[in-house]
Amino acid sequence: MQPIDLLRKRFGFPPDWLNGLELKAEQETIFVATPEAMQFEQINPLRRGLRLCRLFPNSVKPTTFAMQILGRTATRNRIEVTEEQARLLINNGEIEIEADAENGFVIVCWRSFVVGVGLYKKPVLKSHIPKFRPVD
Repeated sequence: MQPIDLLRKRFGFPPDWLNGLELKAEQETIFVATPEAMQFEQINPLRRGLRLCRLFPNSVKPTTFAMQILGRTATRNRIEVTEEQARLLINNGEIEIEADAENGFVIVCWRSFVVGVGLYKKPVLKSHIPKFRPVD
């Protein structure tokens, strides 16, 4: 099964969730962008588009940034957390929670807003939300 199909199945995305966008695989990463961004040849950027996911031998890990933009249509493996739990996860913590989700990567939501991605191993949800990095 293709990585995008794995993501769509795991998170219950509709078949058209990436319509109008193009995908590009580079090493163990898949990027997504508009067709215009993918065809822009005037400069040679380090990368084009948004990092959608990373590929691992037995799984696909969606990125927090991509899920914040594209993850609102997910219908499976979403875990709704409280404000306090969201704060702990944003600070790279972990929480215990009983959720209707499978073990593995999940989309973490607070008030239906996608906060980021976590790794769920019942009953522990561990944050995979990137730490803030200052820009030089």
